[in-house]
Amino acid sequence: MKNFFLLNILFAFLFLSGCANSQTIKVKTMTQKEFKSSYDKQKKAQILDVRTAKEVAQGKITSAAELDYFDPEFKAKVEKMNFDKSKPMIVYCAVGGRSAKAADILVELGFKNVYNLEGGYNAYK
Repeated sequence: MKNFFLLNILFAFLFLSGCANSQTIKVKTMTQKEFKSSYDKQKKAQILDVRTAKEVAQGKITSAAELDYFDPEFKAKVEKMNFDKSKPMIVYCAVGGRSAKAADILVELGFKNVYNLEGGYNAYK
């Protein structure tokens, strides 16, 4: 009986660990140094700025597509933007919070290589 109980606890732990980490494992953090040192290579990647229009007006990373994370249609608009889900996607916001949430949505939508730019645009500039 004791072994059965321990086996059930072990199974539950393994199952929940796998479920909890299934999405977060896929989102990678890209440091500012990694981004800046390989910016020429990043031109082949897709870059998504998820800040508000007011924030974008103050500057952005060249070639980044813009889509406000707070837009109620964010998820649907990402689908309509015709991104290639097999190519790397780098997401950034002002400091990294919204882009982390947006990156999770991108993984949910089937993007294979999603990177959250550490420190966001504030660290970039």
